[in-house]
Amino acid sequence: MPTSALSLQPGENDDPALAYALHQLSWYERAKARARRSHYASELLILLSTASTVIVSALRAPAVATASLAAVTLFLTGFRQVFNPNERWVSTSVAWLALQQAVTGYQLLAMEERDAVARRALLDRTIEVMTAESRSWTEQRLTNQAGSPATLAQRKPA
Repeated sequence: MPTSALSLQPGENDDPALAYALHQLSWYERAKARARRSHYASELLILLSTASTVIVSALRAPAVATASLAAVTLFLTGFRQVFNPNERWVSTSVAWLALQQAVTGYQLLAMEERDAVARRALLDRTIEVMTAESRSWTEQRLTNQAGSPATLAQRKPA
């Protein structure tokens, strides 16, 4: 989630709405990069572990080696389903782009046009983007929980 603490850099005190938007934009940039790396790493590791399981099995390696590689594949698949780095990458990318457009639009305004109304609009858009992304993240987590075996077992009538 984006941070709510605002740490202004020197010279940003003149425009705290822009400073706040830039701070959130920076957070989304880091979150987007982290999710992208997690997505690629999980996909690559799943491919490698799956291929390795087949190769080890074909080479008639001990059953423990084949079973261990299959267990790694199963774990990685579960990790991907639970944490869904691809969905996180998409949602943070969409939020970053929306916020980037708002900041760019604001920065393209002439200095005399950056009045209280324009600052309020930038702040409102920043909060709107953060709220939408947080809501999306929460809904995804609730959807994942709703389909989990533990949740389904709790719903069974006694």
